[in-house]
Amino acid sequence: MTKTTYTPFGLPLTDEALKIVNEVRLKLTQPIHPNFDTDFNIYRFVMSAERTHKKEKEVISSAAKALNNHLRYRKAMDLDSDNIPNFDKNPIFQKRLMPRGEILDKCDDHNRLLWYIEYATITVESIAHSIQSSEACKYQFLQFEYMLRQVMKQEAKTGKLSSLRHIVDMNGYEINPFTMVFVTSGTLAYYSQLFHFENYPELVVPVDMVNIARWIHVPYKLAKSMMPAGFSDKFRLHDSHFMKTLNEDIHVDDIPTSLGGNDKEIQFTGAQKVDPTDYWKPTNEKILETLESFHIPGRKTRHITLNVTAPKTLSWYYSTDGDVYFGVFFEGEATNNNEENDPNLDNMEMVYPWLKITAKLVHERDQVTLTRTGKYHIVFCNKHSWLSRRSVEFYGQISDAEGIVKRVYSDGTTSSTEIRI
Repeated sequence: MTKTTYTPFGLPLTDEALKIVNEVRLKLTQPIHPNFDTDFNIYRFVMSAERTHKKEKEVISSAAKALNNHLRYRKAMDLDSDNIPNFDKNPIFQKRLMPRGEILDKCDDHNRLLWYIEYATITVESIAHSIQSSEACKYQFLQFEYMLRQVMKQEAKTGKLSSLRHIVDMNGYEINPFTMVFVTSGTLAYYSQLFHFENYPELVVPVDMVNIARWIHVPYKLAKSMMPAGFSDKFRLHDSHFMKTLNEDIHVDDIPTSLGGNDKEIQFTGAQKVDPTDYWKPTNEKILETLESFHIPGRKTRHITLNVTAPKTLSWYYSTDGDVYFGVFFEGEATNNNEENDPNLDNMEMVYPWLKITAKLVHERDQVTLTRTGKYHIVFCNKHSWLSRRSVEFYGQISDAEGIVKRVYSDGTTSSTEIRI
């Protein structure tokens, strides 16, 4: 049976769409929180699955798999909290590392909330040199979660499928060698995949990039080659003759005057370039002197396994010479994995979010509370690289309620230590 579930933005879900949504619900193995549990939220994953699958059975299976994985991220980062920060409280905007535009209480003709922003002031190198890769990811998860909450309010108010209609003014945007590395290394593709396709599919759609320069087509084609189906539908390029396209479903009174519309109230807040003297610098010389080195070959994973018998706090500090995936997982007391050297992470609970990290310019430092007894895995993964190995400089430690601190080594053994992360 081929797919017949399509519901356009601006309309209630069809009976067939609701049927598919209920089929996806039956395949969920992860708990779904009331703050997220709406038919529209589940249907967004169905829409994404329909881009790559034609048969209904495949759509349901793919949507359920993606949604189950997203629910793991939600639990690991407490994204179902009632206190998701707005843009005012999100550190990435507080520090003005990203340009900002407000989500308007206005829609296009398809019930999509309008969100305008400018990109002339964005500087990728400021972000890369100022905050940890994990922080950049977590701040963006909070940003997308806040955006989702606004869309959910619109859907609750109207009873119709909504999203964000994102219009990005590229006038004055200039590329530099650092940005080209950001594109060609696959980092841009990773962030797009992580947020726009895997965890918040069909939330920001379309992204209309207006006032583009001709040279943008080169990095766009590079990024497009690394992205899944539907990238061109989501990210659309327009030169200076973009008003005709916007006016097809956006009233001129809802377009800022800076883009040729009539709304004088819509304003942007630009990003600020970080002075190189304020770039991150390591501060704990004792840890730097005692870091443990190990390598991860291409297509391989390194597990640091801990057997925890009482609640503890796990802390870590590490640097890398390239990008690696990192996360912490709880397996439990009993194991169903026969592959002891490389157990299946999909069967475990995600305790610390699974993210691709580059800890070269800014070292990684964080901690997580291990609340249950059983087996935990600290995982470094280089499976995305076929040939290149990754070098890691690592220092881990665990501490208990009595304040006893022990160092954790890459083979899972521990020893007493006076150094504290």
